[in-house]
Amino acid sequence: MRGEHNSVSDSDWPWEEVSPKSQGIRSEDLQRMVAHVEENNLAIDSVVIYRNETIPFEVYFEPYNAGVSHNMKSTSKGVISALVGIALHQGFIESLDDSVLSYLPDYEPDDPGKAEITIRDLLTMSAGLKWNENDLNSMYTFFVSKRITERVLNQPLVDEPGTQFNYSTGLTHLLSAVVAEASGMTTLQFAQEYLFDPLDIHNVQWETDRDGYYIGGSELFLTPRAMTKIGVMHLQKGEYAGRQIVPEEWVHESTKTQITGSFHNTPVEYGYLWWIGIGNPLFTYLEQNGEFLAMGVHGQRILILPEHDTVVVITADQGDESKCDILIRDFILPAL
Repeated sequence: MRGEHNSVSDSDWPWEEVSPKSQGIRSEDLQRMVAHVEENNLAIDSVVIYRNETIPFEVYFEPYNAGVSHNMKSTSKGVISALVGIALHQGFIESLDDSVLSYLPDYEPDDPGKAEITIRDLLTMSAGLKWNENDLNSMYTFFVSKRITERVLNQPLVDEPGTQFNYSTGLTHLLSAVVAEASGMTTLQFAQEYLFDPLDIHNVQWETDRDGYYIGGSELFLTPRAMTKIGVMHLQKGEYAGRQIVPEEWVHESTKTQITGSFHNTPVEYGYLWWIGIGNPLFTYLEQNGEFLAMGVHGQRILILPEHDTVVVITADQGDESKCDILIRDFILPAL
């Protein structure tokens, strides 16, 4: 899960580092959280809390520090969502209802129904393509074959596009390919020009597939501070340091329920690549007022709490990632 250390650590953020107490946060709850992590040998790497234009809490557990980037895993889907919104606003993408295949002209579909898959269907995980996240086939596609675009599009069409939620990192990789083909840049070049550079994010590592597309929805390495900047930008309706980075309307649309369905036999509400509601007691922190979450395997989290003007970032390599949600539910939220 660990990336490289870089002396350019994304440390230039416009917020003062203050005490928890100054922001009405009970430091004793956070101290108990740190003790809980250490006493239980949890594989937590960092916890960062932003609140009211300050940083009242930032902790790293050995051997991690602010200069080490982390594989965001599926929290990077929030980045892909933002890039699609920017591409739409800039006119590189004409409409969310465009056929995905219109941006991938080299692919010849084996089923005419695949031409009906739209960009919106990718954003809502409802393309209708057969996929079982984290099974051997999907793992082979991403980490062995790396012919991701073709292998995803070659999956059988089992549902009418736009009708059934089926979580698939394959679909976010198609969005990366769409952004690249629409803009004439690589997804990383596009992200650097329109997102990372405006956010003053420098320590970026991102893996590609064999066709040169940057892997959409995984294998993007950023520091916890960079992840915090992304979270705060969304909290501030797409604005950062006085500049509108992502259109406000896109943030509004992408972080409200666009589709409902089931994931691991649990009812979910999903936006454009953001989790809005998860019907599991671990995620009661999404049942308050407008919260939304980017969530990655092994405990990567970017949680936006508008009612508290707060962003919480966790990076980890925790096998039982529910331990990370317990930190939020049982320690961080009670402290706010």
